[in-house]
Amino acid sequence: MATTHEDLAHTFAPLLYYKESLNPFEDITPEDMGGLYWQVIEDPVEETDFCIQYIAYFRYQHWTPSIFDRFSGKLPGEHPNDYVPIFLYFKNEEPVKAVFDICHYEAVGTITASSGLLPQNSRHKLHVRNFYRGLLPLEDERGYNLLQAGPISLSREQLTYWWNGRTPDGTYDDKAKLIIKEKLNNPFQVMTTFRDNTGSLGRVFDLIFKLKKGGWTVSLSEFSPEDIDAVEEFVEQNILEKSEVLDYVTLRQH
Repeated sequence: MATTHEDLAHTFAPLLYYKESLNPFEDITPEDMGGLYWQVIEDPVEETDFCIQYIAYFRYQHWTPSIFDRFSGKLPGEHPNDYVPIFLYFKNEEPVKAVFDICHYEAVGTITASSGLLPQNSRHKLHVRNFYRGLLPLEDERGYNLLQAGPISLSREQLTYWWNGRTPDGTYDDKAKLIIKEKLNNPFQVMTTFRDNTGSLGRVFDLIFKLKKGGWTVSLSEFSPEDIDAVEEFVEQNILEKSEVLDYVTLRQH
């Protein structure tokens, strides 16, 4: 009997870990974990057979003051709902590529089966960092705790609730809305951001990553040197703590 999409979605659903830490960038509240949802999108160009989209859903989003707030326009605090996307691409019923959110929908990571970070016969491991701040691949789970997140089929009704900002208590809040739609509808385009429209924070990230990789093609004109220095320091300490991050971060073409 042929393997179904549901079977594959459960077999290869990513394992999500968190670390108890005094660093607010790493710290999360596992009690707010609302589930790991999934849906399947077929590949219209057959470069892969299909994509299983996972969305790690948290009932609340918490964050602490950082240089990010200057570019995102948000005040430190919390609001209902947070969503962390992970797209897993299949060929011949085997995972061949994963695309995931590294930070704030703006920094995207891509790993392939050949990287060693995407196992062919088991679930790959990801470290969840401060909810919306995203994911990093995890090779060794020692010192980390597993989030309880069994895969749940994502209905169109549930997705509509998220787009409309429905909260866990049944009310609606603009800040609770799922703001990505185009990439959910078409995950087979070039994925360099999950946002439909890139903001200034995304351009700063891209600049920092290009500078680190030695491929600077982004203008500095809209950012002060002080802002760039502050973001670079934050990225170095909280995202690029392991040198291999630069191997799988996806740079934008300009």
